[in-house]
Amino acid sequence: MSHQSIPLRHLPAETVAVASAIAEQTGLSLSDVYRLALGCGVLVEATKINPDPAGTYAGLEAAYLAKALRRHLGSAIDLLLAHDEHPLSLALLTACNASPSISTDDEGKAAAHRRAPMSAHQPAEDEVPFDPTLGDDLESLGIGLGLSQQP
Repeated sequence: MSHQSIPLRHLPAETVAVASAIAEQTGLSLSDVYRLALGCGVLVEATKINPDPAGTYAGLEAAYLAKALRRHLGSAIDLLLAHDEHPLSLALLTACNASPSISTDDEGKAAAHRRAPMSAHQPAEDEVPFDPTLGDDLESLGIGLGLSQQP
């Protein structure tokens, strides 16, 4: 696989601001943040295409892609669920509202559960809220260097 430089032009200002904030909060370089975001984004884009005749998504087995996505998108899914934005939480909410067998008290408990953070572990202020295995996963896919390796 050849490594060629790809210039990043015309990025929306909002994207640059978010990437800069991530870099500042995690202590990563801006190029590492972009590399990780690109790698994760490529995995997401692979799910948007139909499987090829061999049943793979962009050459990745479905089970492997699903496992990689779960690791990379778990925190995003937790956030969607916590704010009732996940398609499944919206479907469950609709089903709860349509079902007369669910008491008002049960609905309140369900709503409180949905608003509760999904992770019991909250990083300390000095703790880097970053999973270092993310870089290793991307490296194993040939997408980028692991975070332990600096170019």
